[in-house]
Amino acid sequence: MGSITINLNVAAPYLSLQEYARVTGIPFDTCRGMVRDGRIIIRPKELAGGKVEVNMVAMLKDAIANS
Repeated sequence: MGSITINLNVAAPYLSLQEYARVTGIPFDTCRGMVRDGRIIIRPKELAGGKVEVNMVAMLKDAIANS
C-alpha cells in the first residue's frame, strides 16, 4: 500500500478567541472555559489584561499528535 500525504493550511497563525469561536462554531463562553482548562492553546500574553490569541499552529500540532 502507498503512503498517504495530507496537506493542511493554517490561514493565520493566531486568531482572537472571538474569531476562533466563530470559525469553530463553539460558543464564546465555552471557548473561554476551554482556555482556562488548557484545551485551547493560546499565545503567551505579555500583559495580564492582554487579548487572548489562539495559537492555531500549536492547536494543529496537538490535533495531529492526538489523532
